[in-house]
Amino acid sequence: MDIIKLGARARIVGRPRDACPYPGDSRERRAWFEGYDGSSWEMASRMPHPARLPPDNGASRSGDGTAVQSPPLASA
Repeated sequence: MDIIKLGARARIVGRPRDACPYPGDSRERRAWFEGYDGSSWEMASRMPHPARLPPDNGASRSGDGTAVQSPPLASA
């Protein structure tokens, strides 16, 4: 069964929202909540699996997992 459908079914049968069986910050948990809440995540807010992310090309990572680009160097 689809994870989104599992979340929707949990709501229908009266399970609490915190009954989600998937670990925090996982794609599965977001999908379960999507079904439970009856909402859908916007495509731009979805995170691809880490193995599908492009290689880090010189950008450093901030504490929240987003890439931070260095400012361009001034030309003389």
